[in-house]
Amino acid sequence: MPRVAKDKQQEDMLEGPSVKPLNEEFSVPKVRKPTGLDVNKLVKSVQGRYGQKEQGLAEDLTVGAKIRLSDKDDDYVLSTDLNEWWTPLTGIKGIPYGRIVQIAGKADSGKSTTAMMFMKAAQESGALVILWDSEKKFSISRYQNNIGGDPTTICVTRSKNIVEGAKQVVWYVKEAKAQNPDVRIFIVWDSVGATMNTAEDDDEDDDYSTQPGQTAKQVGWAIKKFNNIIERYRDIKTGKETIAVLCVNQVYQMIGSVGSKEKGGETLYYLSSLILQLSRKKDLNRVSNKQKMKYGIVSRAKVRKNHLFDGKECIAEMDLVVSADGIQLAKDVKGKSDITGWDDSDEESED
Repeated sequence: MPRVAKDKQQEDMLEGPSVKPLNEEFSVPKVRKPTGLDVNKLVKSVQGRYGQKEQGLAEDLTVGAKIRLSDKDDDYVLSTDLNEWWTPLTGIKGIPYGRIVQIAGKADSGKSTTAMMFMKAAQESGALVILWDSEKKFSISRYQNNIGGDPTTICVTRSKNIVEGAKQVVWYVKEAKAQNPDVRIFIVWDSVGATMNTAEDDDEDDDYSTQPGQTAKQVGWAIKKFNNIIERYRDIKTGKETIAVLCVNQVYQMIGSVGSKEKGGETLYYLSSLILQLSRKKDLNRVSNKQKMKYGIVSRAKVRKNHLFDGKECIAEMDLVVSADGIQLAKDVKGKSDITGWDDSDEESED
């Protein structure tokens, strides 16, 4: 059954409210300090074990009050085209370098469109984009003509094999860093669920009972490889992160319980700092030359996991419109008289 906003507050929640501050100040409770210790002096003393060329590593040593997500724009893949909904929903500016982020959902829900818009944003900031197009459906014309990106400067692997594709991505990273150690890199894997394990790629292997486990193990191996290169290419002089990873993924219904779960196994889940789920709700149409044409879809976005947000609360979910040109808040498209389909009852059941 479709979910209907019961009041103005719920309607705002679904369609996108105003942005709240990212980093709220917190009050320190009154507790007893460690007896006979100056904690700040202790941390500085251990930091001193590193030389001047390793100050980035020394920054791993700190006091708890200084653990904050960066507020600097250049520490993120930052899309001005997405900030109307990404920040209110997730509580963060964009996709942070040094992290693995997932966008998951069923088919035709806006996952690849979101990835394309972040790819364009990375290119605008001068970062190298590495695309693992395992679904082999990347549209050059759409990326260039509708999204506004430059496909000529994207490094692509189209391998459908988990192990081979992950190795190729790492090779790209190593070669890029050999040319320019300071280059920032945005890796997009589209998609996790469409990539095969080595047994599936073997004509002689008929043991289907091991396939899900094999896939999870190999996805876990690939994600650990990406996590390793994130750490390996962190600038040891400044501590600055230079690699971000976005995984586009599918979800499946959980047997015997309510809800859905992302494909790829537990390693991918635990190493993802943020998981955003999208679900298609209805088609939207417009009339052109007296013909009804598909304009786009309404997709509901909600955060399933968020280890980056440090505020008190963030938006539970909101409705978006995904079209050939990108993503907008649903409330901004609803006012257009030529767009129809808002009242159609084809909304998917809630997970």
